Amino acid sequence: MAYELHSEVLHNPSDDLTQWPGDHGQRPLDLSVVLSVGADDRVEVIALPHGKRAPRTRVHRAGLQASGTAIRDQADRLRGRWQAFVRHQPLDADGMPSGPPFPFAAGHDLRSCRNTVVPVIEELADVGAYTLNRILAGTDSDLVRFREFLLGELSQEGLRISFDSDLSVPWPMLAVRAGESQTPAFLGHRHEIEQTGASYAPFHPPAVRSLPVTSLNADLALNGVGRSQDVAQLLGTRSELTVRTHADELLKSLSGPDFDEDLMYFWCHGAFEEYGAHRTVGVRLSDNKVIDADLVHQHREEFRTSRESVFRPFVVLNACHAGVPTATAELEYLGRAFVEHGAAGVLGPQIEIPQIFASEYAHAFLDRYLSGTQTAGEICRDLVRHFLDELHNPLALAYLLYCGIDSLLEIRPCTSSPLTSTNGGGSSRPGVVIPSQVTGSRSTSPSTSAPRTG
Repeated sequence: MAYELHSEVLHNPSDDLTQWPGDHGQRPLDLSVVLSVGADDRVEVIALPHGKRAPRTRVHRAGLQASGTAIRDQADRLRGRWQAFVRHQPLDADGMPSGPPFPFAAGHDLRSCRNTVVPVIEELADVGAYTLNRILAGTDSDLVRFREFLLGELSQEGLRISFDSDLSVPWPMLAVRAGESQTPAFLGHRHEIEQTGASYAPFHPPAVRSLPVTSLNADLALNGVGRSQDVAQLLGTRSELTVRTHADELLKSLSGPDFDEDLMYFWCHGAFEEYGAHRTVGVRLSDNKVIDADLVHQHREEFRTSRESVFRPFVVLNACHAGVPTATAELEYLGRAFVEHGAAGVLGPQIEIPQIFASEYAHAFLDRYLSGTQTAGEICRDLVRHFLDELHNPLALAYLLYCGIDSLLEIRPCTSSPLTSTNGGGSSRPGVVIPSQVTGSRSTSPSTSAPRTG
């Protein structure tokens, strides 16, 4: 005989499925590594392997022998070696340039250069491993045990790792000594990686829409470079898109309480500015105004504690050096400012990236991200493997994910195509723009004097 069972719900963690779960619905990290710099420039490092028992006496912790200044120097040295890759020019027996200029910057597919590019990639892996070993070098017993543990973890594959760091280090470019392994040694090839380090930020659950809301913030001088036209077409077809070409348009949108974009894409140049003791790094659109961290704070600060305002975009800063999270107050990182006001994450290059490659990378990343099926961390690792393993191009490793390893679009099935209209009012909720209005004609001719970089 059937009986009706009476039940009482004492806990309702899903809140009737109306609330975004507290862990954002993502699987946990496998490893967190925390680097903190003290007032005396000494660095303490802590490693937290999630789901594993720490040593019985304390967590994995050590004081590094390398100072914060020394680590920054090693990081800059590594970036310099990667910049030399972009500017690589083969020489003949007499020391004169041989072949086409800057072959590694002329395109994204380097299979035709395989014989020359593979040894250079191996050198980059060696310097990446050297840099990591310099950071962890020392004879203190605690440091020796910590180094053994951390290198053992990093030598694995497929981990999700967050580096919470006061220091700007190009983590994906670092490498482990691979031994006989056929897997490339670069950390960015082996693992999903993000760097964190921003202040506590407001959290807004991702919007659930049939079409993502996006923006293209562009320098018109880059119209038609590489696949920029295809990127604009992709955004215009698969999202509700607005295009901004001047700083004032962007700042007007940032000044509104509801900046409800899912993705902000910047296709422009990085910009450094110095006046007296003031130094800043940011980006420029088609005008001369530098958009830096201070401008973002200036236009969003009043909304930082507001529960009614919305700011949650994933930001792709496809501009040279835009992915460098600088550690000094006068060079406060633009991406960190976005994150501190609520951005889901920021992706940008650590070095000057050839424009041809930058546009190719952007198209591949956005095509995957707009599908809503992969997180930003998964896409970044997959693109490293695609470009390196299939096309012998390591430059995807130059892109650093600042926060956002779990960033994922929530998309409802779309039953209609986006409308085509333009948004000339600079409103915070963008309309759709016709891609042909901003892209111009395609031009992929590389410079004969120097590689065209962001």
